[in-house]
Amino acid sequence: MKVYDSLILLSAGQVLELPREFRNADWHNNALPTPLAWSIALDPEVLWFVCSLPGGSCSSSTGGDFFEGLWNEDVAELFIKSPSGVYQEFNIAPSGAWWSMTLDEYRVRRTTPRRPEVRSISTSAKEGEWSVVAAFSRSSIEVVLSPQCHLHVSGMWYKERPCYLSSCPPRGVAPDYHHPECFEPVVIIPCPL
Repeated sequence: MKVYDSLILLSAGQVLELPREFRNADWHNNALPTPLAWSIALDPEVLWFVCSLPGGSCSSSTGGDFFEGLWNEDVAELFIKSPSGVYQEFNIAPSGAWWSMTLDEYRVRRTTPRRPEVRSISTSAKEGEWSVVAAFSRSSIEVVLSPQCHLHVSGMWYKERPCYLSSCPPRGVAPDYHHPECFEPVVIIPCPL
């Protein structure tokens, strides 16, 4: 999975201009009306996560809140896994609410996780689709994103039934965003801006 590396500080506007990777189907390989699309970037201070996906409904959280359980409604998610297997999960809702957790191994939460510092979160919505631009201070993230890491981008879209969105859903596996086969190797490339 591509990660853009910038030697200079980036703005949200610049990050929105970066090329995105995308997936046009859900976990079960059903076509999506709008793709799951994302870009990830690093500048000297910030980890940037840009994601757009179908849906956009949200009722249980408000902008800026640190709120567990965002996955029970529409949500965008980023997972960063270190070579040791420790990984950190980031969730962002259409409202701008967010949540993060560090896991020491498969679905085992760290007893005393450190909450990352949010530099900014902005969301926008249009008919049937929403997007987020999130910036987290790199120095506050417990799992340092490096070329040896693996990443997974995912999300939930609740329509008649839950629709599971994943950048890399393993075949023959029930939806599980923590599954080891969901994670793809990082490919660091120079930021084209």
